[in-house]
Amino acid sequence: MSDTANSIPFNSSTPGTLGVEMEWMCVDADSGQQAPLAPYVFSVIGDTPRIKPELFTSIVEINTEIHTSTNSAMQELLDLYKQVDVVLQNQNGALLSSGTHPVSHWRDQEVSDDPRYYQLLKRLQWVARRFNICGIHTHIGMPDGDNCIKVMNHLLPIMPVFLAISANSPFWHGEKTGLAASRIKIFEGLSQGGMPFYFADWQDFEHCTQRLMATGSIGSVRDIWWEMRPHPDFGTLEIRIGDMPASFDDTAAYVAYARAEAMAAIGHEEPLKVHPSLIRENRWRACRYGIRGTIIDPFSEELIPVLDWLEKRLDQLAAYGIDDNELQLVARQISYWRTNGGGADSQRELYNTTDDFSAMVRAMRELDGW
Repeated sequence: MSDTANSIPFNSSTPGTLGVEMEWMCVDADSGQQAPLAPYVFSVIGDTPRIKPELFTSIVEINTEIHTSTNSAMQELLDLYKQVDVVLQNQNGALLSSGTHPVSHWRDQEVSDDPRYYQLLKRLQWVARRFNICGIHTHIGMPDGDNCIKVMNHLLPIMPVFLAISANSPFWHGEKTGLAASRIKIFEGLSQGGMPFYFADWQDFEHCTQRLMATGSIGSVRDIWWEMRPHPDFGTLEIRIGDMPASFDDTAAYVAYARAEAMAAIGHEEPLKVHPSLIRENRWRACRYGIRGTIIDPFSEELIPVLDWLEKRLDQLAAYGIDDNELQLVARQISYWRTNGGGADSQRELYNTTDDFSAMVRAMRELDGW
């Protein structure tokens, strides 16, 4: 770690510990449209780090405490969901899990009353105003900054798989985008959005961050919105690429897989660096086709369906000693995905079989398993 006065301290965490953040849309239970109900939720629940505001008053963020397994994190997420859901029912509201709302427009969303959000909009303008999008952020505990960077380098080539299995944003303002994950295209407008980079070590990341801060490009590390980033305050690697998954089981599989990959990388040999052009192509394939896509195996460079690659990868993770209880959460969902597809497929099917978007949103809520 750097010894300079401008160093960025990394707060050590127990390796493999887990925290999850989920961004939920508040909707009217009848029309399915987004509704500015988050302030009402906070007025009832009060100030808590577990349930927090987001950029728009129609979005609520739910955050777990620190956990040592995916199942325990999922139980807390379910408890928090129920807590918010009960409050929303008093206003004929409900929670919707989707990377984008199928029809509601960003222009119609109210900005939350927080000076940080107004500063964000002042700096980023139209780019930030369109951030009517929701994702899942998975924090994995890291022992120190150098290990965090090493694990991030390990996970860079497989980031597109995280996107593929969570892809759940095929609509944008009532339009069929043709993409499984349109949410990620909104984030690309940020100067510090998109894929992260390979770094040599923590000091290399410090230098990058300090340069961005010294030039006024960012105010703090929090303004780095890469799809995966170190979070030095929490002592974690934060995986941010995923759409809000379509269901409880999809969420459990996503979280378990992200944690398994990170744990396997801790203490593992130095990663094989894959050219960013291959990672970028797989990222596009995941964005376009989601779980039904075919990717370029980042290690053999052969074409392979996403689910076939993931199935083989689980065997490798088992060989690394990853807890079978975690891997089974993923394996069981692979069987489901093979038959039913992922969240984007489900949304498209509901669109084709329901009368209108309001009926589609109601069906999405009835099927989400929360």
